[in-house]
Amino acid sequence: MCIYRKIVRPFLFQFEPERSKQIGHRLIANVMPLLGSFSKAHIYPNDDLQISILGTTVANPVGLSAGFDKNGDLTHVLKYLGFGFEEVGSVSAQEHSGNPKPRLYRLPADNALINSMGLNSEGVERVSKKLRKTTFSLPVGISIAKTNKPNISASEDLLFSFRAIKDLPIFYVALNISSPNASESTAERMKTLSDVLSQISQENSSAIPILLKLSPDSDEAVLQEITELGKKFSIAGYICGSTTRERSGLKTEKAIVESIKGGAVSGPPLKPLALSVCQRVFRLKGKNQIVIGCGGISNGQDAYDFVRAGASALQLYTALVYEGPNLVRKINEELSALLKRDRLTLSEAVGIDNT
Repeated sequence: MCIYRKIVRPFLFQFEPERSKQIGHRLIANVMPLLGSFSKAHIYPNDDLQISILGTTVANPVGLSAGFDKNGDLTHVLKYLGFGFEEVGSVSAQEHSGNPKPRLYRLPADNALINSMGLNSEGVERVSKKLRKTTFSLPVGISIAKTNKPNISASEDLLFSFRAIKDLPIFYVALNISSPNASESTAERMKTLSDVLSQISQENSSAIPILLKLSPDSDEAVLQEITELGKKFSIAGYICGSTTRERSGLKTEKAIVESIKGGAVSGPPLKPLALSVCQRVFRLKGKNQIVIGCGGISNGQDAYDFVRAGASALQLYTALVYEGPNLVRKINEELSALLKRDRLTLSEAVGIDNT
């Protein structure tokens, strides 16, 4: 990790954030598989964190969240970063370039990012074609979202995407109804959610687990409405976190933050909001539904907080930008130590503070 902080990160941070991300992708895709035993050093070696979620056994509960591998370019190599699973996307039915650049910003004082990408995507058909030719290095889920263009039917758009991916060897599909960078309001997306779930349930002949991705800015009424729909249509669970429009309490200079118009924050400032949604959804969900915690996780204590709040698995992205390729192993080692300290297994710890 010192090499990353002292050499690699300063090099990458010389570039505009989106360009830096592209360079990072190339390094992961082309260099990590060639490093042999060095790459294996990033993988948590024990099986005490192995867990079965959604009918699939994953090596550890730490997954890569959507937003990093948006178009499924890294599914063949992400095991080398130590993740237990990954989520591709969000993918939309139509190709979309997203918002004008610049649209990704670093807040180093907060170890955070502001994302105003605007749901850019290569389109589900291109992504699906790519994934059909790829050997997955770890379990893969796919997040789908409505194409970020006006005058498009959300239900038809999402159903098109689901049909394009439903026969891929994926272990879940997440419906992204949380994005703060889409043109539709939460109320507009909520109006069609019931129709979308109804249609997908009819199309889901392979019984792929369906998850709903929830915004940390959701109020109690929205969470209750969504979880009731989730029970009605027997969805498998919820991803609680995503990004937030809330910008209060940041350490970054106010003038810098105010100069960034639009977008949503990810990283440590998001944790309290994401953790709160995780706790509330755990109380509202059905007995057999799961929660995946996502938002501001950058160390083992963060991970443990989410597990004790009700998360069976976890996702991160922003911390990887700041901490580098050994982060996931470090989180798993710290999480394992905390569980052993409290004489709990991972499954026993899920929701222990929320019952």
